[in-house]
Parts: sequence; structure tokens; C-alpha cells
Amino acid sequence: MKTIKFVLFNFLFLTCSISLSSQCDSIVLNNQQDVNQFISRYGKCKVVNYLIIHDDIADISQLDSLYPVEEVKTKLILDLSRQNKNTININGLGNIKHAKALSLIYNNMVGSFQDLESVETLGISGYSQYNNQFQYFPNLKHIENTLGLIKFITDDKTTHFTTGKNFNLKLYHNIDSTSLKVLSNRIKKSNLKKLTIFPTDSLDLRHLSIIDSIEYLKFAYCANSNFSNLSSIVTLKSLQLHNDYGNNIYGDGLKYVDSLDYLELSNNRFDLDYKKILPNLKSINGRLGFFYNDVVMNLKFLDNVSPPLEPKDNLFVIRISDNKRLNDCNTSFLCEALARYPNLVEIYNNGPKCTKEEILKYCQTVHTTQVEHSKLVIGPNPTFGYLNIQNIQNPVSITIYDMMGQVVKTLKDIHSEVYIDDLPAGMYIFDIRNKEISERHKIIKID
Repeated sequence: MKTIKFVLFNFLFLTCSISLSSQCDSIVLNNQQDVNQFISRYGKCKVVNYLIIHDDIADISQLDSLYPVEEVKTKLILDLSRQNKNTININGLGNIKHAKALSLIYNNMVGSFQDLESVETLGISGYSQYNNQFQYFPNLKHIENTLGLIKFITDDKTTHFTTGKNFNLKLYHNIDSTSLKVLSNRIKKSNLKKLTIFPTDSLDLRHLSIIDSIEYLKFAYCANSNFSNLSSIVTLKSLQLHNDYGNNIYGDGLKYVDSLDYLELSNNRFDLDYKKILPNLKSINGRLGFFYNDVVMNLKFLDNVSPPLEPKDNLFVIRISDNKRLNDCNTSFLCEALARYPNLVEIYNNGPKCTKEEILKYCQTVHTTQVEHSKLVIGPNPTFGYLNIQNIQNPVSITIYDMMGQVVKTLKDIHSEVYIDDLPAGMYIFDIRNKEISERHKIIKID
């Protein structure tokens, strides 16, 4: 009998625990009444998976009933409507010690997340009577992944926080110079890997002096801004430039960037000088997207740029589309890409002369030969099958094409000597690459 009672007790305890756990899983509060009834509906939940407070009828004034919550495991969204004229007291959330992702959208607030010391992702947006958005996080010590900011922060009231090693900074609207200087003092330069600016007007990015190590950069809906310190970036892997609204200053551009994994240029309605923004680009190793650029007429900025060697998946590698004035797409970049993976190059809805058919006609009549200012010397040429390549500092990979653009041979880890005895007599294009070199040479094989 005791055994039966014990089993029954454990069963009831487990059932209640599961029920309470389920109650605390995902909670949505839409008004002040929902907030007031939090404990009666959900119990004293210490740990919540999702907690969303969305001020649907703009009547929330305090969050006192939420004092039991100490941790939000996945996401805390505090969307306090800008239509709400109340001054909203958030001290009811003051016992939260950790939130994986916290999104704060507000009008006027008082109080703070007094116990919050660390967060993985923090997004702060809204307009308050105060300038310092960090006043709500007086004890915040660490932001691991992402910080998204709108409006202002000030030096004397902003907490000193540390970040993770792959930090993502998102700047929305018109962040002022003081804010950029504060962030430069708070974020370790080597940790800042991603930067998004979206949207802004009259931003002077030069006050953010920690961008040298950025690997992923995105601009969108920007105007009248100074981005001339892009010239300090040396490690960029991905660039997205969307909806340039004009009068932005790019200075010397990304002058240290010669290779990108991903490049997307889209919806730009002004005549941007892409060659000036990317003056020394030599190769794109992953994908290129170029679409909805209204005024661009040619792709000259891709001259002497090498496309990806091979696709990484079955998605598009290159997309050139919906550029209504683009009539000249004749470039060796597209010739090479169409020869390697024609089905993964998308070209459509451009000017009438920018089509695959027109580009292929150009490719048939023009072949890239020895590059100007070549570092490499290859001989003998013509050759019976043996070639020596001079001036290689580090091993190279060589892709050999016939004059129809078909790959006939690939070679790796070449230091100097190359043998093409197995190839029939004819003319070939040698595509020679490593991190320092991207060259194409015309080689004649004789019997």
C-alpha cells in the first residue's frame, strides 16, 4: 500500500511539474490585464522559454506581476507601443539574470533590468525622454553575439560591457558621433566581425574606429554619409550594398580587399562607382548578386575579376537580373563562369543586349591572354609538354581550359613545373591562382 501511495505521489508530482513547465513555455501578454493576471494564469514561473509583451491597446503602465521571472531561455520581446502615452515602469522584470535574446521596443520607460548581467543578443530601439539607452541595464557586463541600437548613447552613463569573439553590431537610424566613439571604447576591435548600418542619414562612420577586422559588412538605405574609413578594412569576406540613397562618400573604398566570398549589389538607384568602392578586387569565391540597379549600364567593374572556381551547392552562383539600363555585360568574368557552370549563372530582365546569348557571342570571339603586369613567367611557349613557372612564392592551383571553355585538366600544389604531355596539340588557357595570384595565360601545345 505504501508503495502504491509513493508511486501515485511521484506520478502526480511529475504530472504537475510537466504541466507547470508547459505553462511557462511560451507566454504572450497583450495588455495590462494580461500582465496583472500573470501569476494566476501561469504560476510563479522562474524560467520562461519565450516571453512576449506586446502592448496591443497601449495601456500598459507597469510590469510588477512579472517579478518571479529570473531567466528567459530563448527570447524576451518587450514591445511597448509608441502610441502608449504612459510612462511605463519595467522594475517588474528586474529579477531577470539572463536572457538569450532581448528585444526592447519602447516609448517612455522608468526602472531597469537591475539583475541582468549577461545577454547573448540585445536589440534596443525606441525614443525616450532620456539619451542613454543603457540606463535600463545598469549591471550589464557582457553581450555575447549581437547589439542592435537606435538613437543615442552617452559616455558617462553607458555601462562597460565585454563581447564575444564574433560580435555583430547593428546600427539603425541616425546614430551620432558620440555614440560611435563610445562603442569604439566598449567593443574590442578584434571581436567586431559584422557591421550592419540600416538605415541612416548623415552618419560619419569615421567615428567608429574599430572596423579593421570586420568580415561581414552590410549597408542599406543610407544617404549623405561618410564611409571613407572603409579603406582600413583588411579581412572582409562579404559585402552587401543595398538601396544607396545617394551622396554617400566611400573615399578610397575597400582598397585592401582583393577577394570576397559573397558580393551583393542591389536596388541602388544612383550611379555608384563600384570600381572605386572595390578598386583591387581580384576574385569572388562564393556568390555574386547584382540586381535592381536602375542606372548601371555596364559591368566594367568585373573586368580582371575571377569568378568562383566551382559551385558550392546547386543554388545560383551568379545572378545578374532586373537592371533595366544594363546593356553591356561583356566581361571575361561571365565568360569564365558560363564555361564552368552555365546552368548556375542567371541573367535575365536586363537591357536587351545583356543576355546569355549576347555574352556567349562575345566569349567566342575574345579570349583572355597574358594579363597585364603579370607576376608569372611561363615557358617554353609553345611547348611540347613541359612548362616551368617562375616567380611562384606559394603553391598554386591551375585549371586548364580548351578554347571552347571546357575544363581539360586541373592541377594543385604546383611550385614550378607543369606537364601537359597528355593533352592534344592546341591552344589552352591556364587559370593560375593562390591567395596572392590570379592570372590567366594562353599556352600553345605542339607535337
